[in-house]
Amino acid sequence: MNAVTKIIILLLSFCTTFISKGATIKGTVQDHKNQESIIGAIIREKNNTNIGAATDFDGNFIIKNIPAGNYTLVVDYLGYVSQTKSIQITNDADIYTLHFSMLHDTTGNEIIITDFHNYGAESDTFARKTEQNANNVMNIISENTIRISPDITVANVMQRVSGVSVERSSSGDGRYAIIRGMEPRYNYTLINGVKIPSPDNKNRYVPLDIFPADLIERIEVNKTLTPSMEGDAIGGTVNLVMKNAPSKFYVNSSLSTGYNQTFFNRSYDYFPISAINKQSPYQQHSPSYVAQPDDFTRDNLNFTTKTPLPNLIGSLSIGNRFFKKKLGIILCGSYQNTYRGTNSVFFPSDYSQGNLKLTDIWVRDYSTHLTRTGLHAKMDYVINRHHKVSLYNLYSVLDEAQTRITIDTLLAPPRTQTGTGQVSYFSRARFQRQTIYNTTLQGEHELLSTRLLFDWSALYSIATGAIPDWAELHYVGGYYKAPLSAPEPSQQPNVLQDYNRTWWRNTDKDYTGYANLHYKALIKNIPFTLSVGGMYRDKKRENFYDNYLLRPQPVSGPDPRQMWTNIYEFNWYVFNPLGSPNDPNNYRVTEKITALYTQLKFKIHKLETVAGIRQEQTYQHFDTDVDVTRPGKSGTIQYVDLLPSIHFKYMLNTKTNIRASYFSSISRPGFFEIVPYNFQGENWLETGNPYLKHTRAQNFDARYEFFPKANEQILVGAFYKIITNPIEYGFASTGVQNDKTYQPGNFGDAINYGLELVYEKYIKNYGLRANYTYTHSKITSTKTATDNSSGIYQPVYKDQSRPLQGQAAHIANIALIYKNPQKGITAQLAWQYTGKRIVLVSPYYEFDYWQKGFQQLDLSAEKKLLKKFSVFIKIQNLLNTPYQVYVNQPNNVNNINYNPPMQTDGDKTLVQKEYYGQNYQLGIRYIF
Repeated sequence: MNAVTKIIILLLSFCTTFISKGATIKGTVQDHKNQESIIGAIIREKNNTNIGAATDFDGNFIIKNIPAGNYTLVVDYLGYVSQTKSIQITNDADIYTLHFSMLHDTTGNEIIITDFHNYGAESDTFARKTEQNANNVMNIISENTIRISPDITVANVMQRVSGVSVERSSSGDGRYAIIRGMEPRYNYTLINGVKIPSPDNKNRYVPLDIFPADLIERIEVNKTLTPSMEGDAIGGTVNLVMKNAPSKFYVNSSLSTGYNQTFFNRSYDYFPISAINKQSPYQQHSPSYVAQPDDFTRDNLNFTTKTPLPNLIGSLSIGNRFFKKKLGIILCGSYQNTYRGTNSVFFPSDYSQGNLKLTDIWVRDYSTHLTRTGLHAKMDYVINRHHKVSLYNLYSVLDEAQTRITIDTLLAPPRTQTGTGQVSYFSRARFQRQTIYNTTLQGEHELLSTRLLFDWSALYSIATGAIPDWAELHYVGGYYKAPLSAPEPSQQPNVLQDYNRTWWRNTDKDYTGYANLHYKALIKNIPFTLSVGGMYRDKKRENFYDNYLLRPQPVSGPDPRQMWTNIYEFNWYVFNPLGSPNDPNNYRVTEKITALYTQLKFKIHKLETVAGIRQEQTYQHFDTDVDVTRPGKSGTIQYVDLLPSIHFKYMLNTKTNIRASYFSSISRPGFFEIVPYNFQGENWLETGNPYLKHTRAQNFDARYEFFPKANEQILVGAFYKIITNPIEYGFASTGVQNDKTYQPGNFGDAINYGLELVYEKYIKNYGLRANYTYTHSKITSTKTATDNSSGIYQPVYKDQSRPLQGQAAHIANIALIYKNPQKGITAQLAWQYTGKRIVLVSPYYEFDYWQKGFQQLDLSAEKKLLKKFSVFIKIQNLLNTPYQVYVNQPNNVNNINYNPPMQTDGDKTLVQKEYYGQNYQLGIRYIF
């Protein structure tokens, strides 16, 4: 039975219904004020729980198979007054029609200033209304959409938004968001409207895979910035609105299990996390401590194979209001214990006399154990009708234990076929823990009746990252000359090589305060709101790095090399027993951001305008542990930016907007990038750049918006960005012969423009949600080329224009949706496509690394079993599409005796190919 047949059977099983005789009641439910259809309203029989239905996308409902008798139907929907109607069924063959016109529930408005949950803030209807009424250009994904999607993390949800693609981790899951072709550094993340720090050890942007999707009420993606918003975003911002306290008792829980297809075909490579030394010898003892071989455990390099347990994913949200609904409390928790497997092939390359030369074949198997925990608690207290305070806390943890087994085969002679040549074996054990903790106290106050409003926020947030005892064992064998003076190559034993043990730890602490004052009034019947406010943030960044080089102890005899048998049967010595206390990777950064803004919002007839200016002052100071005589030991950077903006929204009618806007914004370098760090990365020497400049941009937007129904939309937008001093990673000369280093730099100015289309339409129980984004960017930089016109290969320098790193010209999403509220069925088939894009900028002309266009097909479905229970399935990556990276140059096979495998395209060279496998999930949900 093929996969397509299985999917069809699965969908049919969710759509099965039973047929019996009886009368039919059908009807509609609408908002009394605007006559808009109410989607998902519950119609129930007052005395018989077996009779009921829910409204569809058009606000229609149908109840079948009702025997003769008298019935009382009640309609309930959050934010509306329940409505009751009686009906008498006299003939079980008749069709009866009812219409319900619902009134908003205003009983809580006297004391509740802002209570989104009362108005269905988790619904698609609320999301569309918020987009329509917003001051700026934004896209929103509601909790309802998230729940029925195939995704379990915020990062994977983000790839469904128009104009957004994701950078993937080695496990295949999304990690960082790329908005409108602007890589993650040009975006920032907020929790409930306030910015949070990042646990990443190199970047200031937040890995979105740390957040479980089931804690979220909605995700707001802001494409333009108003003066009241922090100005360091050129692509956009991601605001995660966490679940709010409900208006009445609420429980939402789920439990599911699943498996990764990769482990049906191979075993899981395991190492004991408990064996890892959480602290380096330097940390355990003192800076003067001389590390001994026994200070380094061997158990974390004792790899065994096993069959992983099934995935376990669970969540629970519970909330209520107390003391006459003045106090609202919600507690949410999520736990995800999942296993991922990746099969990868990587071809390291070199540049020689204008040609691309493949040097190795790395065959890698990744086994990744991800444990994701999220806890969220929020309390709000309504003091009276004019004053409200709230306190929320968030704690997210992502543990990633990863084993990587690599077989590295040299392509150079004497390799002539598979199984010949020199072979290196690498076994890596890596455990990483990332955490984010945030606590925020907020207040909302009405002064001078409703004309003067004041709101404020005070937050403490800390993000931590730790990679303790990163270890990679290395030995070499295969077929080669040993010693080099040997006349012929021969089969060699497995010989141990040097390897490193490394400890990373980083901490970001934020102390931030926001204050905003809003004055509302009329001038000649023109309503306006004048807002002034400010923000102050004190950030402390600390980074710890300690590395030890372990070398095999020479043995007595004619061959001093140690041979590999197993991890417990060889000896090493510590080449640098003091570790690396003076390494520039040990640094501290202080950043102080002060911001003030003025914003005016007014409306003349159908034209609404928001205009103003923001000033942000940046102060940064870094200090490293290098010797005082070394350049870049410490430094101070200061600058001030004035960021004007203006936004127009012309409301053609109650369902249509035309928007135009301009805003100025910036992007600050990461702290890790401005210190003079220096270390050997995965493939290249990596260094920092203390002379890095921050990026500025002028942004222009226009969008047409049409909202035909409460949950439908048609959006057509365009954007244009002029970017000064964009920051990208590239290669620079070290000053030593032809050696290059990989570092961040300012590669000249750039432009970025594009077109966005969004379409969402429902006909009865069927829906289509689609978006497409075209993006074009251009940046020109100088690269190295080779000239041999004189018969001698000489380096020359040429300007090359290319897209920005990470920018794909084409991004598309299509979701086919089936919803039948009467039968409690939801199903979705979602397709996502990201076009080719540069993933690595080469120092050589026309030798950039390009990711091939990537598509993913996912399936999700849910069926209500009882009144409050449902079962669901989620299947990700149905087609098991590989992730592939190419260089658009032919590989030079003349320098080797063996034509590399998988190189089937003569015009370009494959350098990386990875398969992630399908992920299956089956679960049960309870909502009260």
